[in-house]
Amino acid sequence: MGNREFRGLWIGSTVSTVGDQLAAVALSLLVFERTQSPAWTALTWSLTLFPPLVSGPLLGWVADRFPRRTVMVWCAWLQAALMALMALPNVPLWVMIALLVVVLMIASPFLAAQEASLPHVLPDDRYDDGVALFGTSVDVAQMAGLAGAGFLVTGAGAHVALAIDAGTFVLVALLVQFSVRYRPAADPLGSRRDPEGPRGAFTLLVSEPRLRSLLGVRLLAGLAMVPEGLAVPLANDLGAVWAVGLILAIEPAANVLGVALLFRLVRDPAKRERLIGPLAILSLAPLVMFALDPNLTWTIALLVIAGMAGAYHTPARSAWMRILPDGYRGRAYGISRAALRTSQGGGMAAAGVVAHTVGSVTATIAGAGGIGILLATQAAVAWRRARARNEPEAVAI
Repeated sequence: MGNREFRGLWIGSTVSTVGDQLAAVALSLLVFERTQSPAWTALTWSLTLFPPLVSGPLLGWVADRFPRRTVMVWCAWLQAALMALMALPNVPLWVMIALLVVVLMIASPFLAAQEASLPHVLPDDRYDDGVALFGTSVDVAQMAGLAGAGFLVTGAGAHVALAIDAGTFVLVALLVQFSVRYRPAADPLGSRRDPEGPRGAFTLLVSEPRLRSLLGVRLLAGLAMVPEGLAVPLANDLGAVWAVGLILAIEPAANVLGVALLFRLVRDPAKRERLIGPLAILSLAPLVMFALDPNLTWTIALLVIAGMAGAYHTPARSAWMRILPDGYRGRAYGISRAALRTSQGGGMAAAGVVAHTVGSVTATIAGAGGIGILLATQAAVAWRRARARNEPEAVAI
């Protein structure tokens, strides 16, 4: 936190995350108030998941072709202006939804530029710590934002919440402008690309063994998220519908605890990288125990273990970005973010279909755990082999 550039990015990211939760809840409540339709309300909430799937791969190049501070500042100002328009009274509902989609699409180049800037902002020996702090802060901010959003929106009104979110983007723009140092574009018009290297970010991701195996390990989140996707029927089967919120909160809370313990107990980044594979397997192994139809206490215990082991995503994320050549970081981040969102959403949707077909929520979760262990083992072996082949080489940022 003594690093001025990092501090500005971190504060902006945390505040903006809280504001985004306010906006999502506010818009959902507005939709329900005006339509009285649960279907339209759910559809509006789901819209927050889809824009990154498109804008990530399509707009990530902006973070490589232009100076990253400039990209972040312009994106933040555009988002602030669009959110301010949404906050105006009497704006048609369809216009507000369209503006929200654009805001979410603009977020992709901003996040790509932010992520690609961190290896330059932080020294090598503090980079992993910075990534860990970023990730855990986002988890906490999401929980806090969602927890407080309902009270604020119902108390002050949806338009006030939207205006607050617009204000958070103004704060982000100012923080980035005055705290982050200007750096030239990493790959202006492709002029700094190695002519003998891969022509595109996707080609690089699937051809470089370390990047490919790390991406595979991270995409296991689609199976690890199955209990969240089935939280409501799971709580119902346990005879504790009141525990739905608890089940949904376990994963992010346990992940924060797991990251804290991992970085507290394992100081060496190289040792944390060696733990990526075993922890990935451990994050899915507890799900197999749902085949025994555990009660609520054991359900919570198993989900806590799985969530804490999910801390492997933090060293995997930092190792992945460290390995990437600088000129590819923006585009690669956009692709990986879209892939991760797709795996999470697809995993939960598929789990719902399977649970409906087989008629058992716990069997579905156990099956996801079993499949996950097999895939995690394969990905862990691939990561260990790829890392061993490149371990003697110096990693260039």
